Amino acid sequence: MKITIGILGKNSEWILKYSLKAVKQALTVIEQSGISFEVIYVDGGSSDRSVDLVKTMLGKDTLIIEAKNTNIPEARNIVVKNAKGDYIVFWDSDILAPPSILLRMIRTELPIVAPEREDVYIRSEEEIEKFLNIVLHEKRINVQIVDVPYVVFSVTAFKKEVFERVGLFDERMTQAEDRDFGLRARCKGYKSYLLRGSVAYDINRRLKSDVPVMTPLRQYARGLLKKGVIYAFSPSPRHKRNMVFYGTLHALAFTALFYHPIVATLEMVPLAFFTIKYGFRKGAEMWIKSLLLYTTMIFAKSIIIFKDICGVLEEI
Repeated sequence: MKITIGILGKNSEWILKYSLKAVKQALTVIEQSGISFEVIYVDGGSSDRSVDLVKTMLGKDTLIIEAKNTNIPEARNIVVKNAKGDYIVFWDSDILAPPSILLRMIRTELPIVAPEREDVYIRSEEEIEKFLNIVLHEKRINVQIVDVPYVVFSVTAFKKEVFERVGLFDERMTQAEDRDFGLRARCKGYKSYLLRGSVAYDINRRLKSDVPVMTPLRQYARGLLKKGVIYAFSPSPRHKRNMVFYGTLHALAFTALFYHPIVATLEMVPLAFFTIKYGFRKGAEMWIKSLLLYTTMIFAKSIIIFKDICGVLEEI
C-alpha cells in the first residue's frame, strides 16, 4: 500500500516551519510501519520562503507544484490528479497534528476519516511552539470512531476510489469545499468518520489567515448558491444566529418601507460593526460578503425543506 500526502500553501512560511515538523514525525511513523508514501506540495504563488522551506525540511523527493493564483479546491484537485497512492491524505499547512495520526487513520481502512479539529488563534510564535509540543508529545489515548455527515478538513484521509466515484472538489468554492465533498460522497455511498479523541490544531492569525477575510470579493461570490445550500443544510450555531439576525433585519427593513422608511436604515447596522472591526474598505467588503452569504442561506433554507440535499447538490 502507498499513501499520498498533499500539502497546500501560499505565503505559509510562518506556520510551515512548525507544521512540517509534525509532518516529518508522522512520516517517520509511517515509514517504520513499512508503508510507502509520497509527498506533494502545491504552492499558490508564495512571495516568501515557503517553497524553499518545503525543499529543506521534506527533501528532494517531494513533488513541488507551483500553481500561482489557485484557490484551495483547485490546489486539492492538483494533488488528486498527481497522486499515485491508494490513500490521499490532505495535511493542511496550518495544521499541527500528532505523529501517530497518519498511521491511525490508514489502519481504520475507512473511505473518509479525520481527527477532531480545534481552531486556535495565536498572537506569538511561543504559542505555536506550545501547541506543537502538545501534539508531538501526545499521550496514548482512547479513540472513538464516529460516523458523521462530513469531516472538517485538517488532516484528512480518503481512499483514492472515492474521487474516482464522486469526482473532484468543486473549484468554485472558497469555503465549505470539505462539507460539499463529504455530502456528495455520502450521496454516492461513502460515509465520513471522525476519530473522536484525536485532535489536530488549526493555527490561525486573526485577520491574516481567516479565509472569509482574506478571500477577494469576486472570488468569494463564486459558488455562492452552493455555499448557501450547504451552510443552510448544516449550519453552525454562528450561522444559525446570523441567519436569524439578517432575516429579522430584512423583514424590518421591508416593512419599514411602507410605514417608517427611516427604520430601513437598520440594514446598515452590520456595516457599522464591520467598519469598526476592519476599517472602512475591508469593513464594507465584509458587510457585502455577509449580506450575500446569509441572504442566500435564508433563500436556500426554503429550497432544502422541500428537496433532498443530494438532488439539490447535483443540480447546482
